Amino acid sequence: MKKIIYLALIILIIGCDSDEDHPSLKVVNQTNDSNSKSITSVRLVDYEFTNLSIDEGNSQTFNLDSGMSGGYENINIIVRLSGPQTIYENIGVNFDNEETTTITMKGCISSEGCDGFYLE
Repeated sequence: MKKIIYLALIILIIGCDSDEDHPSLKVVNQTNDSNSKSITSVRLVDYEFTNLSIDEGNSQTFNLDSGMSGGYENINIIVRLSGPQTIYENIGVNFDNEETTTITMKGCISSEGCDGFYLE
């Protein structure tokens, strides 16, 4: 009987150890520039994701499993977009525990008839 209780306890502990205890961030590249643009880095408090290659039409999700020392509200995120020119855009977002927050890079260079690049 003790073995069954220990086994149940181990299963419960392992089952509760989950990455869902923290928020995640999904970064989407929906730029429509004539020159291919790729998201190459994403920075926010306590995290820096570098050497990325999120091409137009693609996305990547980041698990923020180390927590967030600044809390979950009004977090500034800086996204680097590469191409012939390097572009940095930033946005402030709120996170919810165990939820995925999505930010999307959109736009094109202003000489192509749009308002430039922006995050939403």
